[in-house]
This record gives sequence, structure tokens and C-alpha cells, in this order.
Amino acid sequence: MQIESSQSEVTANSRQPLSPTIEAVNLTKVFGKRVCVDHLNFKVHAGELYALLGDNGAGKTTTLNMLTTLLAPTEGEFFICGHHGWNQQELAKSAFGVVSQDVSIYQELTAWENLAFIAELYGMSKQKATARIKELLDEAGLSERANDQAGEYSTGMQRKLSIACAILPEPQVLFMDEPTVGLDPASRRQIWTSLRELRANGVTVLLTTHYLEEAELLADRIGIIRKGRLVLEGTIDELRDKIQSIRSISVRIAKGVSIDGLKEKFEVLAAEQNTRVKYDQLRNTVSLAQPKHLSLGQFAALVVRWFESQKIEFSKFVTSEPNLEEVFLEVTSGNAEIELDVDDLNGQAE
Repeated sequence: MQIESSQSEVTANSRQPLSPTIEAVNLTKVFGKRVCVDHLNFKVHAGELYALLGDNGAGKTTTLNMLTTLLAPTEGEFFICGHHGWNQQELAKSAFGVVSQDVSIYQELTAWENLAFIAELYGMSKQKATARIKELLDEAGLSERANDQAGEYSTGMQRKLSIACAILPEPQVLFMDEPTVGLDPASRRQIWTSLRELRANGVTVLLTTHYLEEAELLADRIGIIRKGRLVLEGTIDELRDKIQSIRSISVRIAKGVSIDGLKEKFEVLAAEQNTRVKYDQLRNTVSLAQPKHLSLGQFAALVVRWFESQKIEFSKFVTSEPNLEEVFLEVTSGNAEIELDVDDLNGQAE
């Protein structure tokens, strides 16, 4: 199957329908006195891959357990393909597949038998089931071992079989809770290819992952939750724009010049420009965060002039655009200055 570029997929997905495929409205879950998910609001549209990120205990898995009807919400509601997730459970369940953290296949059955069992549950004709099973086993690279017991498979092979079982009935929505955890790089990339193909075919994917590279490569939009609340949402570029003081300029001081002897000068510059300074003693490098009141270009010119005025020689001067890991760490640390617009605030209040 030909896979289109990520850019073209994002452009296609930007033409979103009015009705979301997945919608959480003030979704809340409380265990005793502990609030695990706190009035969560978000929407995912058809053919969109949405990555839900957060540190351990942020509420990601609890959110997925509610959206897949395994847990009843304490408050709020959710919709899957327009069906009320709790009041219309059977209709909602018929629209989605699930790949959980734990491998959910029958170990004593062969790969073919696992898939045939799922096909029978969904009432697929024998002819259609046979063709679909062959297709999925081939895509997963399991054809040669289709008649081996699943319990004899490696972790990666079992994970690929789990995904094949989830997508066999061709669901409109696929929930994936850390599907590539513990896999080798080759297996992870094979699953990434499958996800791109599913998205290109219009399947809506809600993914949780601890691999930030995975989210950055695959996701159309990313939501970051902290203590059960959605604190940031958007494309990777939008997330970068909303985090203040995360773009920076890194300057490697010339050999023979010690950072320690310049720290007092840098602190004065930081105070004057309302920025932050980080020191890397090993590389003899200083990083200056872009202040709010200056564009990156203006700040770069200012820093060059300042170095010249102080007669500080340097050997390398680069601007730094944050990756998703840096954005994530800023947000989950609770120290990030996040610039939210009116729409963001309204979205949280709905």
C-alpha cells in the first residue's frame, strides 16, 4: 500500500467534519478522594491520529478505560461516532477496536485461530474472513507462522497480532494504549507504518505513548494532560508556539575562556532581557531562552552585539527549536509559561 507523506495527510485531515468521531465532555473519574481525570474536554475527528501524552499517573489509561466503556465516568460524558458512550454502549463498542498495554490474545490458539475467532464473533462470512485474515497476517509479517501457537511468539509478534485482531473488523476508531512499549526498533517502525496506513484509510486513532518521538512523527494533534487535566493541545508547531521561553540561542564559548568567569555578566544580561540562562560546563556552552518581548531574530542580533561589546569570543552560535520532548518536560514539570488564547480557555470551560 502506498503511504502518502505526513504533510499531505495532515492537510487532508485539516478538512474535518463538523461532528467529531471521539468527544470527551467534562470527563471525570474519582477513586475515593483522588481525582484521576478532572473535567477533560477534547475532540478527535475522522482520519485523525491524536496522541494523548502525560507523565505516569497523569490519567491517560484511566481516560482510555472510560472511553472504551471499561470504567464508568464519575462525571461528564463521551461520544464515539455520535453514540453516547455509556447510554449506548453496544453501538459505541461496535465502532471501535482496542489495543491495550497488555497483550490480549489467546496464547493457546494459533495466529490464524485468534483472528478466525474474532471474525466469527463479528459475524463475518467465511470468504471475507479468510481474505481479511490473510491480508492482516501478511501485513504483520506473520504469514509464515500463522499456524504456530501465539504463546510461542516473541513480544513484538504478539503485539502485532493484537493489533491485527483489533483492526480485523475494520473499526472506525482505534484506541491504542502504549502499543509499542518494549518492542525493538524494527517492530516499532512496522507498527508506525500500519498506523499511517490506517489513518490514510480514514480510521481515527487515539494513541497514548511514552515514546515522544512516536507522537512527534505520527500525530496530527497532541494533547498533554497533567494531574488529569488537559493543559496543552495542538499540532507540534502550535505546542512550541504556546510554550514561552523555550526557544533558545546556544553559544559555545571559545577555547581558553571559562564559563565560570562569565556567569556574573550573563546573569546581568538575563535580568535586563527577562530571560533564562543555562550552562553546560562539559561543552562550555551557554543557552539563553528567547524572551517574550523579542522575536528570535531580534534576540539573536542582540546577543551577537552583546558578545561583541563584552569582547567574549565564541566558536559556535545556533538557534534552537524545541522538540516534543522539551515541550513535554516543560509542561509536565509545572514550570512552563504557557500562552493560552481565548479559544483555549473556552475549550477548557465547555
